Amino acid sequence: MLKKGEEIGLICCSNGKPPKEKAHIKQLVYLLEQQYDLNVCLASTIYQKKNTVFSGTPQERGEALMLFYTDPSIKMIFDLSGGDVANEILPYLDYEAINKANKPFVGYSDLTVILNAIYAQTSCIGYNYQVLHLLEVEKQQEHSRKTFIEPVSLIAFHYCWLTSPIPVTGIAVGGNIRFFLKLAGTPYWPEITNKILFLEANGGKIEKIAAYFAQLDQTGAFKNCGAILLGQFTTIQAEKQTEQLDELIRFYAEQYAKPVLKTEQIGHSTDSLPFPIGKELSFV
Repeated sequence: MLKKGEEIGLICCSNGKPPKEKAHIKQLVYLLEQQYDLNVCLASTIYQKKNTVFSGTPQERGEALMLFYTDPSIKMIFDLSGGDVANEILPYLDYEAINKANKPFVGYSDLTVILNAIYAQTSCIGYNYQVLHLLEVEKQQEHSRKTFIEPVSLIAFHYCWLTSPIPVTGIAVGGNIRFFLKLAGTPYWPEITNKILFLEANGGKIEKIAAYFAQLDQTGAFKNCGAILLGQFTTIQAEKQTEQLDELIRFYAEQYAKPVLKTEQIGHSTDSLPFPIGKELSFV
């Protein structure tokens, strides 16, 4: 993991950042350099170009990411973006070079596709997390420091069981359910068998989540996974549909006798904790 004085890369592989956010990103760079003692390198594909949402063409964004992977001075890559277009870059990545570099990629939301594609192609570990959240919540700095600079072996988030508790061990895959499903039927879909399937969502009332769950089931994900871990479902919680969500996931879990856990600490909120994709986790 990171040591003081090492260099990290910041990039936008999904929608580019509007130019008006330059001051916000400058503030993040200052925080990372002054409080974390890290050196920061900004990719050329951070900001929107030519009055579009894109920070570059798919190939340009893919090449910018590969520059970080092939630069030995860059020890970890943090993606600042979200949106819709991260999957455009997947064909432009050199997965052999990524595997050789074996450095963590960190992002959330639409970056679910890159996290899981990299794991599927290389088995390298990444983290579901938005580093910009460091500017929003002071406590985030403690959690991120423990995850990326002072890693601990224990699971740092609280969870509860929606089914009868049993010991569960497995490698975590998944992330935001809408974006994870973009990978279905592609070479970038990770092997689900015996994995801990992590799912969260920002948007979507119960009917939309029901459709996502149905599609996941039709891929064989619920049947083949070892366990299911639900994170935050932001709109579901706002619409007071949490009980319906719990009933819905139990419907699938009971069909395949799968254990289900739940945490309110991982998702899209600004106080969400980093979550590893591609790492083995254990729950009791």
